[in-house]
Amino acid sequence: VGSFHFTGETNANWIGGVTPLYAIIRNSADYKEWRNQVFKRDIWTWRECGKHGGNIKAHHVKSFAEYPELRFDIDNGKTLCEECHRETF
Repeated sequence: VGSFHFTGETNANWIGGVTPLYAIIRNSADYKEWRNQVFKRDIWTWRECGKHGGNIKAHHVKSFAEYPELRFDIDNGKTLCEECHRETF
């Protein structure tokens, strides 16, 4: 049995401990506030299938990556269930 490491410097994908910008943004207070505001506006109801509560996702209508100026715009978000969110990709 070999000694395999899947995290840190011994991982083949290691890039020097640099956290990707998207990860930093998605863990920021501003992003968490955006998600919360989207959920509140939608009354925690999934916009595509109409269910309420459960495992909800805040989805960017216009791409997070392609429209950085809209990342925190509540009008660019909608509440989806995990299954509907997967179908958007």
